[in-house]
Amino acid sequence: MEAMVKKYLKNVKEKLPEWLKDKKKEAKDILAELEGHIWEKAEELSDINQPTEDSVRLAIAHMGTPESIAREYKRRGTPKYYITEELWPLYTKVLKIILVVIIAIAIFSTVLNVMTGNLEEALSFFGYFNYFMGFFSAFTIVSIIFVVLSMEGYFPEDFKSERELKKEARRLEIAREKGLPISPRTGKPLKPFISPIGEIIGGIIVVSIGIFLITLPIPGLFNLMNPEFLLILRIFGMFTLIEGVLDTTRGVIGNYQVKTHQVIHIITIGVKLAVIPLAVILWSRPDIIPFLNWDDSTNTLVYIGVSPEFYDFCRNLMAVVIVIMIVVPIEDIYKIIKLEKYKVKN
Repeated sequence: MEAMVKKYLKNVKEKLPEWLKDKKKEAKDILAELEGHIWEKAEELSDINQPTEDSVRLAIAHMGTPESIAREYKRRGTPKYYITEELWPLYTKVLKIILVVIIAIAIFSTVLNVMTGNLEEALSFFGYFNYFMGFFSAFTIVSIIFVVLSMEGYFPEDFKSERELKKEARRLEIAREKGLPISPRTGKPLKPFISPIGEIIGGIIVVSIGIFLITLPIPGLFNLMNPEFLLILRIFGMFTLIEGVLDTTRGVIGNYQVKTHQVIHIITIGVKLAVIPLAVILWSRPDIIPFLNWDDSTNTLVYIGVSPEFYDFCRNLMAVVIVIMIVVPIEDIYKIIKLEKYKVKN
């Protein structure tokens, strides 16, 4: 009877998914519990209230095949497009990394071909098609791997050591004690959304630049420039100073008061957009933009207005700057949306 039970348990152990086999204590507990159920069932099915060879055989049959038992542990996870929801974030993260690497290789290769004068290779359709096929192949392989992992019932934590799992459990405990936001999707503490020290240092640097542009403390240099251009510099410096103060404030607040951070981002968007009219003025008045020129009589660099030959270049340059200024606030919009999940607390 013991031989039959041991053989059955051995077959069950062999059919268990790999993630469960790696967790030796958990697998051992499952097999011990299953063995207990077998003996209890065998005693229940016996006519003499004690396990017999026939009752043990019936009890084993009642438990089901090793494959059916293992299948129950492979059903772990919430189905989503053949890949479980638990593995989906890791799956998308791997694909993003691969995409970034392929794009970086494509850009580097294109720049290298342009620098070496190989324009045909740089603009080759087949070259970019090969990059696309490379990503498609990687996408296919990664997708198959994650589908198989999902079918086996793997979770992201199954790839972590016991030490890492203990650290995560401790971080979760600390986050709950401090009332920090917990992700409703993963059940884990959300990562800090800012680096307070970095924000404060960056804010102080931006404030310093703003003060410099407002005061223009080098008369011998700035007095040579067009007064209208100097006024634009001072106004730009004022907005820069405000933006620096806002960044510093976010650093002082730290990873708390999420709504306050969102309000600051909204104000920052307004400050960034307010600078655009200054760039539009420079686009329409390129003649006030200072330009360095070598004075042969004094053997020094002097400021003069931009010559008409460079008007088109300056306008095109300012047009690019205006486009960048319009796009830059998108980062703040993204951060405002991202901060929504930090309002959820456990």
